[in-house]
Amino acid sequence: MLRPSGILVFALAVIPVVASQSVPREFLSTPARLELDKPTTEVKVGSAVTYTVTLKNSGDQAVAASSNLELEIETPSGQKTVVLPAGQSSVKFTWQAGNSGVARLTVRSGKLRPATGLVLVAPSPTSGLLIEPSLPHVGPVAGAVRAPQTNYHSQVAAPSDRGAAIRPGAKNGIEPAAGAAPAPKSVQPASGQARKIQLYVEPIPVYGNAVEHIWKATVSVAALGDQNSLVPVSSDVPIHLNASSGRLSPPDIVLSAGQFSNFEKPALLTANRSGKSIVDAVSSLGPAGPVEVEYLQPPPAQLRLSIGTPVLTGTGSSTASVQVCLLDESGAITASDQDIQVTLTAPGQFASPLLTIHQDSYCSNLIGWTSGSGTASIRAEAAGLKSDIQSVAFPSFPWYFVLLAAVGGLLGALLSSSGDLFSARWWSYTWRGLVLGALLGAVFYLFARFGAIALPKDSPISIQNIPVVSGVGSLLLGFLGGLYGRKLWRVDEDEPEPTVAPKSPIRRKAPR
Repeated sequence: MLRPSGILVFALAVIPVVASQSVPREFLSTPARLELDKPTTEVKVGSAVTYTVTLKNSGDQAVAASSNLELEIETPSGQKTVVLPAGQSSVKFTWQAGNSGVARLTVRSGKLRPATGLVLVAPSPTSGLLIEPSLPHVGPVAGAVRAPQTNYHSQVAAPSDRGAAIRPGAKNGIEPAAGAAPAPKSVQPASGQARKIQLYVEPIPVYGNAVEHIWKATVSVAALGDQNSLVPVSSDVPIHLNASSGRLSPPDIVLSAGQFSNFEKPALLTANRSGKSIVDAVSSLGPAGPVEVEYLQPPPAQLRLSIGTPVLTGTGSSTASVQVCLLDESGAITASDQDIQVTLTAPGQFASPLLTIHQDSYCSNLIGWTSGSGTASIRAEAAGLKSDIQSVAFPSFPWYFVLLAAVGGLLGALLSSSGDLFSARWWSYTWRGLVLGALLGAVFYLFARFGAIALPKDSPISIQNIPVVSGVGSLLLGFLGGLYGRKLWRVDEDEPEPTVAPKSPIRRKAPR
C-alpha cells in the first residue's frame, strides 16, 4: 500500500534539509596544534630529556601529517629542527639539561598552535653546601665535627664523594694529631633553606578544545631560597591552590621534605568557558602569585564549506547538504562572540541563500542545495572573513537502475500469472501482462527509493533491507513490483473476463 508520509518525502525531495548544528568530521581531522607529552617535568643537571611532539586536531586527537612537517624547537641551550615524517602523528627529540633553574621549551611549525613546556632543572645534590668529611680512623679524633644531616634528594655526601670540603689542617684526608688547633666548623649557607614558593601555570594563554568546549592547563610550584635559587624543602609544606574561574584538581598539594617542586605531578586547571582567571597559592612558606590566566577562544578568520554527498531525486536532479563553519588562523574550529551572516552563491536552488552562524556556535545549520548533473561550484562569503569556494560533482540519474527494475517487474508479472501459464487466457493477455509488469516494476522502484510504498503485511520481505542504489537491489524491487503491483493497485479488477460462446441446446428426436 502507499504511505502518505512516503509520498510526501517523494514529492518534497528537493526541499532543503535542516538539522541541528554539528561539526563536520573533515574539520576535526585537520591538524590544528602541536603538543608536548611533558607540559612540566623535573630533571637533574646534565640529564638527557626525551620529548614526544604530537600533531593534534581540534578534537584533541592525534592526526597524521599529510606531508613532511618541519618543527622548529627552542630550548634553553639553543634551537634545533626535527622533521615529522608524512603519515606519522608524532616524533621524538632529546635535549640535554644544562644550568639549574626553570626553563621553557617551545615547538613551532607554520600556523599551527605551538607546543610549550616547562622544565625544572634541579641543582646537583652538593651544590652550595660545605660538608665536613668523616674519614675512617682508629678511635675518636679530637676536634672532629660531623656535618648535620640535610633533607635533600639524597643524603649528605660520603667522604669519597666529590664536592666534599676538607678541613683546614688535614693533609691528604688525614686528621691532625690530638692537641692541634681545632678547625672552624662548616656551616650551611642561608641560601640553602627554602624561603618561599614560586607559582607556574602552563600554558599561557590556554587554548580550548573546540569540540568539548574545555580549557586545560597545569599548575605547579617550586621552592626557592633567599637568592631565588632552587632549593629543596626541609620539611613537608602543604599548599592550597585557588582559581577565580575554573576548577583545580587537586586544590591541595604537599611538597614533601627533599622535594624541589611538584613538576612531575602538577595540578590540573579546567574551565568550560572563555575569559580570564586569577590563580594563586597559600602555603606555610607564604603566598605565591597571583598569576593571570586567559582561557582564549581565537577569533574566526575564515569560512569553510562542508558539502555532503549528492543524493539523487525522482526528477533526475540531486540534492547535497551544505554547512558553513568558522575557522581561526591556524585552521582550527572556533566560535564568534556575535552572529555572523553568510551569503551563498551557486547554480541551482537553495531554501535561502543566507545562513546564520549564531553567537558561540562553530557552524551553521545544514541546508539543501539542489542542482542538475555535472560539476558545480559554491561560494560562501561573510564580512571580515576569508571566503571559501568548493566544487562538487552532481551525478546523472542512473536510468539503468530503472531499466533493471522494469526487467524485474516483467519477471514478477510472469511469476504472478504462472497459474494460467500457456493457457488460452494467458496467451490472450500476455502482451498486456508483460508490459504492465515492467511498468509496475519501474514505478515500484521509484517509489521505494523514497519509502513511499510498503508490501502487504504477509510479505516475508522488508523493502527497507533492499539497497536501492545497486543493480541487484533495483532488479529485486522491480520484481516485487511486478509480483505485488497488480494487487496493490488492483489492476486485475479492470481486466475483462474472456468471452465464451454459449452452447447450443441438444435436440432430442421424438419417439416414433
